[in-house]
Amino acid sequence: MKRVFWLLALVLVLAQPGAAAENQGSVKIDLDTGELPVTNGAVTLYQVAEPAEEGYRVLDYYGGGTVRYQDAVSDNLAMYYSELAGSGRERLLDVDGQAVFTGLEPGLYLIRQTERTDGFYPFRPFLLCIPTKGQWDVKRSPAISPITTGCPRTADSGRLILGLWGMGLSALGLTLCAWPRKRKRQGKEALD
Repeated sequence: MKRVFWLLALVLVLAQPGAAAENQGSVKIDLDTGELPVTNGAVTLYQVAEPAEEGYRVLDYYGGGTVRYQDAVSDNLAMYYSELAGSGRERLLDVDGQAVFTGLEPGLYLIRQTERTDGFYPFRPFLLCIPTKGQWDVKRSPAISPITTGCPRTADSGRLILGLWGMGLSALGLTLCAWPRKRKRQGKEALD
């Protein structure tokens, strides 16, 4: 009986790392660049909070407190935590614009682009819960915009050009109206 007990205890102890591995998640960031290739760039992941009774307990570095589940992925919180971001796990983007973070414990994570990709604006920082809707392996594709050269034409630039044409034509009209009067005066002065 003693052997069975020790054998059972040994099996339970050896099963613990497997159970712990099941409660770890991963995040795959896949930048949506369309047809354009990705060069350079880095993404950093920061753990902001740990699971608690009614939501997440925010780490002391980020100000402490509790965040409710429904407020956890707020854009305002993401921008606030982004300004406070300390040390995190950084991954360089591969040529397909992907970065993968593995071995993540349950919690609330901030993801932001810490090194801009050549030719693209960085994506907006966002918060992500692990697990999300029961999924431990999460994929996100934040959209990024290409940097365009030159100023885009706006409606205001058309108004400016139209205004300049109007001023030029008005000046020309006034000059043409004043020119015959000036010639008449010069003719009268020559006769006197």
